Amino acid sequence: MLGILINFLKKVNPEIKIKTLNKIIAGIIFLLLVTSTLILIVEPENRFNGFLDALWWSIVTITTVGYGDKYPITVAGRIIAIVLMLTGIGVFGAVTANIADLLINLRKRRELGKLPAEFKNHIIICGWCKKTDDVIKQILNEKSNKNIVLVANIESNPYDENREVHFIKGEIDSEYELKKAGIMEADKVIILNEDNNDRSTVLAALTIESLNPDIYSIVEVNFRENRKHFENANVDEIIVNEEINAGLLARTAFYTGTSRIIAELVSNEKDNEIYMFKSKKNDWNLSFIELVNRYKKEKNIIVFAVIRYNEVIINPSVDFKINKNDIIVYIGVEKQI
Repeated sequence: MLGILINFLKKVNPEIKIKTLNKIIAGIIFLLLVTSTLILIVEPENRFNGFLDALWWSIVTITTVGYGDKYPITVAGRIIAIVLMLTGIGVFGAVTANIADLLINLRKRRELGKLPAEFKNHIIICGWCKKTDDVIKQILNEKSNKNIVLVANIESNPYDENREVHFIKGEIDSEYELKKAGIMEADKVIILNEDNNDRSTVLAALTIESLNPDIYSIVEVNFRENRKHFENANVDEIIVNEEINAGLLARTAFYTGTSRIIAELVSNEKDNEIYMFKSKKNDWNLSFIELVNRYKKEKNIIVFAVIRYNEVIINPSVDFKINKNDIIVYIGVEKQI
């Protein structure tokens, strides 16, 4: 139990003086053993039933609880009790002050992004820019019970009151800070192009992939010519701002309303969003048109794509057969499956 407490204190504050703590604890134990032995010597034999009885008396006296079931009757015994009580007041006053100081320190360290994250299967967001807050709000709106760790080189935690979001202060390509963010235990990472510089983003991607090759990484890239660097870094999904913006603008010019449709589908603050689920047993061997008709009737959702072995197949042919490991992509008002 003592070891667990010390390990916790070291995590909360690595600069904490463990040697000092050990000395205080050793001093209290020594005092209890000495006073228990002395009280047995100076008091009549019938006052205390052995060492454990005397130790019980020492503990309730030093903590100033004083149940009154055991007490000394000799002058020497009472002097020992007075010394023990005065020591107890000093010791436990100091302990209380240190606990209060520790709690204040804990909150301050959390606010400044110095505490390591304790999450598992969480999402790490790397980088602070205009869109960071929107990304975090969208994830929280999903109500997926996924915790978030934000790694950013900003002064203090912008989500100090939200226990679902943990803040780590530091550079997004720092091994030390990423480890504090729990990169080894994380499920996904989103790397934002915080300074419109693909160089710092690719460095972060390379560091992350070297620390946890199994993590699912999503990276925001500014320029399409840099895509190859992220592909070489084994990033799972690359979102190129240049491509999306240009394509959306051109498409909207020919088919007005396209931008509003896309905006609704990618935002969980609107009515319809894009969702996915792994194909069920009764989906296997159905044709795509059979799947579409069935889920429209049963769930009022629109199936429009299938992901097979990481290949996205949008609007498959009507006789396209659904396989066991296919991921079904659909549009719905809310998550149905």
